[in-house]
Amino acid sequence: MCVGKCSQFNGLCLTILALLSVTLNLFLLFPNLDGSYLKKDQISSHARRMPGVWAGGLMVLLVGIQSTVMGFKVKRLSCFGTCCHMLLSGIFSILAMAGAATSLLISAAGLFSGPYCLYQVEGEATQEWGYPYITIGVPVFNTSTSVSLPNISTRKTVCIEPPHIETWNSHFLISLCLINTFQLVLCLSQLVNSFLGMLVGNCDWKKIHKLDGKWLQRNGTQY
Repeated sequence: MCVGKCSQFNGLCLTILALLSVTLNLFLLFPNLDGSYLKKDQISSHARRMPGVWAGGLMVLLVGIQSTVMGFKVKRLSCFGTCCHMLLSGIFSILAMAGAATSLLISAAGLFSGPYCLYQVEGEATQEWGYPYITIGVPVFNTSTSVSLPNISTRKTVCIEPPHIETWNSHFLISLCLINTFQLVLCLSQLVNSFLGMLVGNCDWKKIHKLDGKWLQRNGTQY
């Protein structure tokens, strides 16, 4: 695939994934679309760090927009030359990889820790807010299958409030982890693409054929 076309593809995909990452993280801040828990600071610390907004979102969006502009050659926004654009894209790709990796690690930690919720203290009649899956040791993975997956079915019976927070938290965090993984792959692809672009240029075959045609016409040969 040509360097310019690859930049178009990577840029558009990274832009879409960055926006999805921001959206998923915002959903984690509003369980069941209820903002009262955020006002009471009854949200998981992993969600409040908002890794999907600043790390998997803005840092990845930067390289997504830059690669898209460079790939489509938007006038007045891509006038610094191919080598400079590719160098800038490579730097942004490294920063985006760091952001996607950070978001992935924080989201995975939030998935393993479980949601922050109101639960029944084991052996007592009192209820308190916290991380019940760490406190009472609920198994995180389902080991009855050949492939270990988050044991969401067991988690549905522990938290009292917010309602259905286990499913809400697990589904959005798993989706965020998948998005961050795709971001890492695309950022690595764009990093390699940027390196090739600095070596071979933007692969503009139309421009090459046009220059060849002019050269042949000057030498009296039909093109």
